[in-house]
Amino acid sequence: MIIAAILIFLSIPAFAQTGGQEEQLPYQEWIDKGWIKAVSPDEKGHDRLGWYYIMPGKEKEIAYSDKLKNTDRLIIVDGSFYKNDLDYYYKEGRSGATLRDITTLRESYKDLYGEIRYNHPDTLKYDFWKGLVTINLVSINGTPWQETKYKDILLRYFYNRWEGLKDPAYTKYLVDPKWNGYTVECIYNWDGVDVWIGKDDITVRYELKEYNKKLPTKVISDNGVAMIPLRGVMEELGAVVDYNAKTQQITIKDKGKTVVLKIGSDTALVDGRAVKMPRKVYVKNGYTMLPLRFVAENLDHAVEYLKDGTIMIWRAKYTTPPSI
Repeated sequence: MIIAAILIFLSIPAFAQTGGQEEQLPYQEWIDKGWIKAVSPDEKGHDRLGWYYIMPGKEKEIAYSDKLKNTDRLIIVDGSFYKNDLDYYYKEGRSGATLRDITTLRESYKDLYGEIRYNHPDTLKYDFWKGLVTINLVSINGTPWQETKYKDILLRYFYNRWEGLKDPAYTKYLVDPKWNGYTVECIYNWDGVDVWIGKDDITVRYELKEYNKKLPTKVISDNGVAMIPLRGVMEELGAVVDYNAKTQQITIKDKGKTVVLKIGSDTALVDGRAVKMPRKVYVKNGYTMLPLRFVAENLDHAVEYLKDGTIMIWRAKYTTPPSI
């Protein structure tokens, strides 16, 4: 009888042993203080799907809180910390970041996902995360997602959603935790430069900042082909440019690719392969001029001509990322 009583006691859920109390939510204090608010609250202010808006100014404090590290519930923070794009959210009295208690969200699907707990084997599966998060993921249980056991699974999922994320111009913002909360903005307002025919102005867009600079000479149009000076544009895109005055040979390296040009020649070597260019490389008014689109695209940069005359050159190979 005694053994049977012990077995019965051990089989009772923890909340029942404590007088029927519900599990204490690790973020209950934030609900009480009004730091997070349920999207679809019940009578206790808890969200039925575990989804909470984070209030302005509390995003990072909550995302990396030790409170979330000391629980086996699976809790993520995602969204944006970038204030330039948050007027819409602030007008509603919330930030652009949310806390999501995945334990609550998926408790109705245990047959499919298994036990939803932090670092539980079932949650380490690829299919568990599929469709659940996007690149605006910030943290998992108070830790940058890149520093958790989920990193490799999540990267595979993101790359499967869009192979273009493997471009170094994007990967930088995806794998470095310092960009968490800004990843979407960095990728959709991705880095590059803007130039204009007949002007020596150049606008550099880099790491969510914009700089106005000057080129050594104006960009020109050679029968419809935009020609840029040897120095100024490619370096701002991250390329390394080397000029051999003796051989008049120009070597430009970027993103693992190499383009070799020679003054007076309309043939370039692209990773060792001879390719014809639309115009020769030549010297005008003392400045060496290169065909913009040819050089940029063969170094895996995208080029876009706008109706207002702006020529946009992106660090990335792509100009329109899909929904990622």
